[in-house]
Amino acid sequence: MTMVNLLRLGQGMMALAVLLSAAGWIGFTLEGEVNDVPTPNFPDRSFFADDPLPEQVLAPFLTAELTLTWDRDDVYAVIVDEDEKNTCEATPAGLAQNSGTNSCGPYDADIVAISDNGNEGLVWTVESGVYYVGVGTAGSGLPEGSEVNMAYEVHLQAGFGSFFVFASIGVVGFAMTRSE
Repeated sequence: MTMVNLLRLGQGMMALAVLLSAAGWIGFTLEGEVNDVPTPNFPDRSFFADDPLPEQVLAPFLTAELTLTWDRDDVYAVIVDEDEKNTCEATPAGLAQNSGTNSCGPYDADIVAISDNGNEGLVWTVESGVYYVGVGTAGSGLPEGSEVNMAYEVHLQAGFGSFFVFASIGVVGFAMTRSE
């Protein structure tokens, strides 16, 4: 390679590193809705989705923040790991409430994230592992309906590993501009 080509390649790599870093810092958001989610009529008890949330397999290279919002005031939303979901599903609803414990409800100590405000929503930084979303009816009164509509946003940004790769590209590009 000639010196001019090496210089241009190095400058291109530095520019690419800056652009990738800026795009990774800003990130992008995926949005969607899930309508007509059945809500339980059993107060202070969480019921979970059959399917888990997509796993975060690129955690070192990508960070994801999930925001759930919903349209009812008498419903709370939770996120739990697979073990907690299995424990709750193995315990009948009436027995969990009569045992005097807070398990499988809004006060469960094993909940990863919880919110009872549908307008502000539930915000959770996605972690590695298998997690499930659950809903429950808050309070002891009768629920306002049998379904809830939920909206979600997932904001994706570059993680530490990505920025390390971007910086490495920039350093290699800088070194190429300095070679003689």
